Amino acid sequence: MAWMIVHAEGNFRRPRSIYSFNFKPSPEPQERPRDVVDYAVAKGLATEVPSPTREQAKAIRQRRNRAK
Repeated sequence: MAWMIVHAEGNFRRPRSIYSFNFKPSPEPQERPRDVVDYAVAKGLATEVPSPTREQAKAIRQRRNRAK
């Protein structure tokens, strides 16, 4: 999995798959599969960032879950 900061909303669909990945703008890093991050960066929709430490990733996920 790779991390990115999304600047504009986008959607990625894998070939021959019924699943798609939607990503929305956020100042916080988002974790997505490598092919989704590569697509978003190539289209200029996101900036790739280094993976956070385990503690930082846990804190990001907890904040996201509390916001729901």
